[in-house]
Amino acid sequence: MTPPNWGQVPRGQVSIKSRVMNRRMSGVKIITISGAHSGVGKTTLAEMLLKKLKKWSALKVTVSHTGFCPKGKPCGACDDLKAKFCIVSDEKIITEAGKDTARFKASGAEKALWLRAKPEGLKEGIRKVIPRFRGAKGILIEGTSVLKYLDPDLAIFVKRKDSILKPSAKSALKKMDLIIDL
Repeated sequence: MTPPNWGQVPRGQVSIKSRVMNRRMSGVKIITISGAHSGVGKTTLAEMLLKKLKKWSALKVTVSHTGFCPKGKPCGACDDLKAKFCIVSDEKIITEAGKDTARFKASGAEKALWLRAKPEGLKEGIRKVIPRFRGAKGILIEGTSVLKYLDPDLAIFVKRKDSILKPSAKSALKKMDLIIDL
């Protein structure tokens, strides 16, 4: 796959890693955006790409945590998750101001969904959510843990020079095609 013209990445340096073998699910192209930690710029990069990738859809993946929240403040992502996973498609929630999914939609995503999963439900959640994008030109997935179960067409990793990598980010680095240092 030849990537589209990505344009300039602000204040960044880009390095290319070796290509990952491609295993497409449902015949849809998949780009993942992963990151060193919360707040590193994953959603901002997703917005930039969605503005260029016409007719693409987006998926936000959140894996629940017990105890300490990596955001450092209550964000609601882990609250009340009773099942192993939950696929959020309610437009009221998806388009709620401040949500990453609302930013995806505002940037041109045809469809935006949010997969909330416990670690033990992530694989099944991914298996169930990907077919919901059937007919999309492609799916941009924001999430690091998804790389345990997906080999995307393009895997992008966002970090800063001073980033301390979360555990899922350390293992994800092996699958990256593109690393962006902001």
